[in-house]
Amino acid sequence: NLPSEKKFWSKGISACAICDGASPLFKDQEVAVVGGGDSACEEAVYLTKYVSHVHLLVRKNELRASKAMADRALENKNITVHFE
Repeated sequence: NLPSEKKFWSKGISACAICDGASPLFKDQEVAVVGGGDSACEEAVYLTKYVSHVHLLVRKNELRASKAMADRALENKNITVHFE
């Protein structure tokens, strides 16, 4: 938990791209997704339908996602993957 999490909840912080990604709040914005597994990669790919660019922030030096899901994220020109 972050000290300012409650302050920004539903004002830029979300826990569900599928639930909130299409909302006007994120339309045409640059956003970040944290994680390197299948869920994070899937949500990053999904968000590219609505946002201008996705930054996938991976806390390790490699994706833990399945090869198919990792490839979808890595090959998407609207996703920049940041390792460590």
